[in-house]
Amino acid sequence: MVTEPRPATAAPELLAYVDDLRVDADRMDGYAQRLRGAAVTLAGCAESPEWSGTTLERQATACAAAAAQLRSAATALLSHATN
Repeated sequence: MVTEPRPATAAPELLAYVDDLRVDADRMDGYAQRLRGAAVTLAGCAESPEWSGTTLERQATACAAAAAQLRSAATALLSHATN
């Protein structure tokens, strides 16, 4: 988790929300890793459907993109809150 300095002038509620967004971003990155791990595991299973790896990777990519968007939203909110 990357933590940026927080100015003391921002409302505590906004700072808490910024922290929540960052925690959610870390959670989404974790989901992406788990999905990629599942894809690797299923790739070694003869009975797994052919589409499973592609589908899991697509979902992992979506989770990683959501994490990036959450971090961007946290940064924008922090910037707005301190201006």
